[in-house]
Amino acid sequence: MKNKEQIYKIMNVFKREDDLFYSYLSCLSRIKENSKQFSKVKQEVREEYLIRGICEREVDILVEQNKQVADLYIPKLLRWEFLQENVHYIEELCSMVFQLEPLCFSEEQWKNIITIIEKELP
Repeated sequence: MKNKEQIYKIMNVFKREDDLFYSYLSCLSRIKENSKQFSKVKQEVREEYLIRGICEREVDILVEQNKQVADLYIPKLLRWEFLQENVHYIEELCSMVFQLEPLCFSEEQWKNIITIIEKELP
């Protein structure tokens, strides 16, 4: 519920009330949440292996093969960190993955949206 309220708050910042914009924000919010969870689990698993005294090169391989990490795996193109740096992919990805119509926003507009999401959605 809180997430929904935050999405409406972001919509107000951009003076948009349409369902399509809400859908994009909702998708980006989920991408951010899932990426955060994936990174957290990956880091925890990595630390567990390092504590056991396994060398870093082996740890990187073991982390990728770990079941917990594999279960939460997110393709690079759908990771929050990637989209933050490559905003020009947002509409194409949301269109392909979530079947959303394009909003035809500029890169600058997407950068602003990403900045606000970063501030408003923990």
